[in-house]
Amino acid sequence: MASRPTLLIVGGGYVGCDVARRLDRVMDVTLVEPKPAFLHAPAMIRALVEPGLLQTATIPYDRLLSRGRLIRGRAASLHAEGAILSDGYEVASDFTLVATGSSYSLPFKSSAEDIDTFLNAHRALSVRIASAGHIAIVGAGPVGTELAGEIAAARPRTKVTLIAAAAHPIPLHDERLGRALMQRLHRLGVEVITNCSAPDFSPGANVRNGPLILSDGREIAADLVLPALGAQPRTNILTNLPEVRINAAGRVIVDEWLRPCPGILPGLFVGGDIVATDDAMTIVATLRQNPFLSKTLRSAARGRRIDTLPPYRPWRDAPMLVPTGPRLGASHLPLPGPLTRVGTMRGFGDVLTRVLKGKDLFVGKYRRLLGAPWVRGSSG
Repeated sequence: MASRPTLLIVGGGYVGCDVARRLDRVMDVTLVEPKPAFLHAPAMIRALVEPGLLQTATIPYDRLLSRGRLIRGRAASLHAEGAILSDGYEVASDFTLVATGSSYSLPFKSSAEDIDTFLNAHRALSVRIASAGHIAIVGAGPVGTELAGEIAAARPRTKVTLIAAAAHPIPLHDERLGRALMQRLHRLGVEVITNCSAPDFSPGANVRNGPLILSDGREIAADLVLPALGAQPRTNILTNLPEVRINAAGRVIVDEWLRPCPGILPGLFVGGDIVATDDAMTIVATLRQNPFLSKTLRSAARGRRIDTLPPYRPWRDAPMLVPTGPRLGASHLPLPGPLTRVGTMRGFGDVLTRVLKGKDLFVGKYRRLLGAPWVRGSSG
């Protein structure tokens, strides 16, 4: 029997896991990931007020692949024939997909290889949130908005203040979605301070005790300050390769087939948060990238020239699902026509947001993807 083409995937996140699973039976897949388990990021927000969810959203990798192999390690460098890991071990491959994702402040994501470090930090913050009388959240993107809603819904006696740099939450999306989310947050009793920032906080900042000083000089008498200022792409393994270019947002510039340096490494692809398409750094982006990467790699493994294959097309009108706790939320879906009573012409309100995401935050989907049985302690 002829050997199957080899595929090395660096990073076991939303792109790496999905593509590995899709191609496990048609290519010889090796997944390199330093952590022993997949951490489902959206559920980590709710787990701060629903601690039983933490276990459910921490999903071991051991059942992901039936034929391929998982190597617990970190890729140190790439070359035309594969990669060299940090311990010197070399992995040969015909094709390589780098999907190293992004970093975010604890407790939303972890860059630590020791997963217990992350889990212990998460549990410790959960205790601090439970005892705080006033919590300020800096940053009103999807993470900050969801976090404000989750805390307010679970702990109605806790005062929650959300600091938004723009006139509404989710400023990079439809303004009407932002207004709909403002309504939900106000219903939950969240104080939203708009057009203001916190000069002492920048992306990657850690949780601090209050008070919080705002850009207009106001002092917020919060007990606890939670930063939610966005993700930072992890591109270190690519930056030293010839021809690789990084844009102003820290993401890797690619050709039409998501390749960063096709002139010297035509079989190297990138995906997820590190790739500079018009896709946002959200799980939604992977719903488009994963099928494309899987189909393209499958065709390339069969001998098709990559530049003759259909190119990648990012979302023209990306969905956005933003629960503000288990029962409330607002969404934007790319469907035609005036379908709702809430927010936007393509906006959806509490019921559909709860059904699509708010009820279980996709925990069930990703447990199925990784072949893990359902366990008690899940949301919904």
